[in-house]
Amino acid sequence: MKFEDFIELHRGYDLPKKQRKNGQVPVIASTGINGTHNVAKIKGPGVVTGRSGSIGKVQYIKDDFWPLNTTLYVSDFKGNNPKFVAYWLERFNLKRFSSGSAVPTLNRNELANVEICVPNREEQDKIVAILEPFEKKIELNQEINDNLVQQLSVGFEKLYSDLRHTKTFCLNEILDSTLTGEWGKEKASNPFNHKSVIIRGTDFDEISNGCVGSAPTRYLKASSFDKKFLKSNDVLVEISGGSPTQSTGRSILITNKMLEHFDVRVFGTNFTRTFRLNGPEEAIIFKSYIDFLYRKNVFFNYENGTTGIKNLDYKAVLKMVLPDVRQAPTFKQYLMLYTKYYSLVQQLGSESMRLNDAKENLLNRYF
Repeated sequence: MKFEDFIELHRGYDLPKKQRKNGQVPVIASTGINGTHNVAKIKGPGVVTGRSGSIGKVQYIKDDFWPLNTTLYVSDFKGNNPKFVAYWLERFNLKRFSSGSAVPTLNRNELANVEICVPNREEQDKIVAILEPFEKKIELNQEINDNLVQQLSVGFEKLYSDLRHTKTFCLNEILDSTLTGEWGKEKASNPFNHKSVIIRGTDFDEISNGCVGSAPTRYLKASSFDKKFLKSNDVLVEISGGSPTQSTGRSILITNKMLEHFDVRVFGTNFTRTFRLNGPEEAIIFKSYIDFLYRKNVFFNYENGTTGIKNLDYKAVLKMVLPDVRQAPTFKQYLMLYTKYYSLVQQLGSESMRLNDAKENLLNRYF
């Protein structure tokens, strides 16, 4: 059949941020959810792909939504299973039909007469029935992880606000040393000949959740390779970057389980700094405080930079006078919960990674 007999694509609708109102309707851009609005333009479930810029990314939207004009959405499924359509489009490689070098654009009219092969609705439903349980379990794992992280955040805020502890301290009191990050070279060339994995701020979430992520492989000098590799209980903090609405200060607490995912030594990028603590208890305190200050947008007040890239004045942060949460009666309980929950988050994340690999193998078989 021809593509136009399979589905119909329609251009999304403009909705500037200043015109959006508070609501629960997701606003979908070519790269993902771009905010919310109080009115839906399209009934769910729906399938959206990038029209301009990020072409090829396919999104399945369960509920009603608003697709932006940088997207194409399926306006008519023509009797096909919406979830199957999403799977099929993921494997169809829409980038082949884009034009323009500066900002690639997908012209839906060029797709209309393309000959394609698609199974009937009964077969589509069977394929979806096999693949959906993998996705549902992955979604459940993520919901559990989000809840665990939220509980830890609430738990630390209770420690912080406990008026029964009046003693104060500074983060540099529990710090052993700090190390600069590295970037190295993309390809091996003397003296950059030591293969390494480099963690960037954008990799923190995936690796914290027990996944390998997309941290790049680079090559370092021996002097850096021998001294700066990450160890369990290190806290890696992004000290350069950020944006007008996001401060620097994202962080990740390194564990042995994370490091075991990689077959080479792991380092922080040159936009990060490694903070090596005096022990596992101190690492949890340090990480908890960095997260707390980040959530409270405190780091905006400790940033400087004249080149367009913001830099966190981490030395000033280390000298901040803070409540010593170790004095709180529930501190030991918090430590136990943190250790347990953080381990569980990585365990569930690793399970999700394996489930996703299995799902991808099945997709490769069917498409």
